Amino acid sequence: MEEKKVSTLFEEMRDDVSNYISSSLELGKLEVYEKVSLGSSAISYSLIVAGIALIALFFLLVTAALYLGELLQNPWAGFGIIAAFVILVLLIMLLLKKYFRKKITNGVVRFLMAQDDKDDKKSDK
Repeated sequence: MEEKKVSTLFEEMRDDVSNYISSSLELGKLEVYEKVSLGSSAISYSLIVAGIALIALFFLLVTAALYLGELLQNPWAGFGIIAAFVILVLLIMLLLKKYFRKKITNGVVRFLMAQDDKDDKKSDK
């Protein structure tokens, strides 16, 4: 076997390092794509469920308002009581805004960390 020149070895090593860096960047990009797609699908699913729940809550509140209106024999009173209740819930949520933001942020971080743990377990096998 013929010995390779040092310059040839360095060129091959440079090419290998260049390929390794390119592959590492591509892998990182694909991992980001995966995490973004998983996160966006979870958010989309949550928004769909929240929308359906919102519609159900709307009909539930209208039903409660009609029922209260019938009990009080004044439909306006029933809707007024329900409106006051909804405004009270809204004010409570506005007062606890930091708490809800913190919970949501922690949930997103937990979700992403769980995905990392799954990825680590897959790569260990």
